[in-house]
Amino acid sequence: MSEQPPDLLTVEEAARVLRIGRTKAYAMSQEWRVTNGESGIKVCELGGQLRVPKAWLEEQLGARVLVIPSAPDRAKRNGHTPKPAPPQSEPAPPAEPTPPAKPIRSRRRTKRSTANSNQLTLPFS
Repeated sequence: MSEQPPDLLTVEEAARVLRIGRTKAYAMSQEWRVTNGESGIKVCELGGQLRVPKAWLEEQLGARVLVIPSAPDRAKRNGHTPKPAPPQSEPAPPAEPTPPAKPIRSRRRTKRSTANSNQLTLPFS
């Protein structure tokens, strides 16, 4: 038997049902409060917490809210997959020391002067 959603949802739960972002849902709940219920997401304040009535949500959607979608994992949403934790029984092998980096030397090129045409020009420079 599946568990029914509560009669009052958090703004974030309502946002997932409506498939809108969390910030947009809070902005629309603020709009409800400022416009005295003319537009936005209907919220009621209980002990400093904002709640969205499930009945109002169902009325707006024209369908019953049976399941609240789970919150997406932030790492999956950003395209990252978490690395599995190394096994606790085996210690990691010691890392090999890296050799120090050699400094990169560059040679400055100078402009060739064409003023002295008596000078022999070699093909390598």
